[in-house]
Amino acid sequence: MKTTHETKPMTTRRYGRLMSIALVGATVLAACGASATAPSPGSTATTAATAGAGAGSSASVVLPVTDNPINNTATAEGLKIDSVLVENNVDAAGKDTSDHLEILVSNTGAAELSGFEVFYTFTETTTGTAESYYTQLPDTFTVPAGGQRIIHFDNTGSVDHFPVNDFSLYATSAEALDVTVTVSAAGSAPKTMTVQKDAGGEEASD
Repeated sequence: MKTTHETKPMTTRRYGRLMSIALVGATVLAACGASATAPSPGSTATTAATAGAGAGSSASVVLPVTDNPINNTATAEGLKIDSVLVENNVDAAGKDTSDHLEILVSNTGAAELSGFEVFYTFTETTTGTAESYYTQLPDTFTVPAGGQRIIHFDNTGSVDHFPVNDFSLYATSAEALDVTVTVSAAGSAPKTMTVQKDAGGEEASD
């Protein structure tokens, strides 16, 4: 796993295909009498569900975005991305768990960090096909001065685990992927890290 320079994400025809899948799912839900809730802080962009306050969250629809909506021009240092995992994940007890995007962030500043946003892009290294997602974390997600916290992207609904698209490149592509992550916190300079995911697709825990 290695860090590389920040790249400008692009989207492809996959957006239209994923939108079609989402619309079909929405139609099925409507036929069953389901109703969607408007997104609120803590929900993934263009989803139909809200996040739990400080806990895990779930979504019925998570769609890719065409641009990075993070607009943080702060230059003060404080936020740091310590690591990004996209495979070979383990839980708090050190036991193997299913592959997912996992971001360890820390606060090197003197004040608590809040107002977190995450923008991430999956890019197939062989075809250049790319897909991006954006999540605004809930206000309860904070990192104290000198502290660390892990951001997870999966659909487990656990604390600090945020929803993903089950049909994303990460979940469906068997190609090797570059995964570029940008994390932003209010008042601190955003940070970006790129790691590689081996070919072969997503692996589930035993």
